[in-house]
Amino acid sequence: MDKYSEYNKDKEKFQLERIALFSDAVFAIAITLLIIEIKIPEIHHDTISDKELWNVIIQMLPKFIGFFISFFVIGLYWLAHHRIFNYVTGINNKLLWGNLLFLLPIVIMPFSTAFLSEFYDPSLKLPLAVYTVTICMAGFLNFRLWWMIGNVKNNLSQHLDKAHLRYNMVRSLTIPVIFLCAFLLSFVNARIAYFIPLTTPFLIFILRKYYEKSLRG
Repeated sequence: MDKYSEYNKDKEKFQLERIALFSDAVFAIAITLLIIEIKIPEIHHDTISDKELWNVIIQMLPKFIGFFISFFVIGLYWLAHHRIFNYVTGINNKLLWGNLLFLLPIVIMPFSTAFLSEFYDPSLKLPLAVYTVTICMAGFLNFRLWWMIGNVKNNLSQHLDKAHLRYNMVRSLTIPVIFLCAFLLSFVNARIAYFIPLTTPFLIFILRKYYEKSLRG
């Protein structure tokens, strides 16, 4: 390998590290903002009691549920992003823009979570719709990243086999499908619909088991 080729390789590696570090920072900020959105309501301390504090906690439950679900979802997308860049060996403008677009719904997630938690009401459809759209955006753009690096014409990866590509593309759509089902179910039974996202880890586990044989092969 001549000095020019070695320089280009080192430069490409440095650029990929910059993308990964920038993306990690975005994920870290987004996941931190989730808890910042949970604010303790003002209480008169001179008349406070344990019973009143428990009532406050119960009233804040929708916000905590929203926080834990979004924390888990952002965590899953961070892991997915980590898996993607384990396979990436090249860089171009398509990857740069594709990665930047994928981070957009991640940045929006704290807002959509706060909006859903603040206006939690089984009779209201818009808060869940906004949250579902955010999740679907993240899932679709994650799917697009996998498709992008799996396309040999883009020359972005040299060791991503078809089995792993297919599994990760299907997996990237799992969370959006779950939340879309929850949103549709909200028109029938809104209270049950809000618990549908809790099935996410179990469905991902089942998906992994289903593809396990082909991934080993």
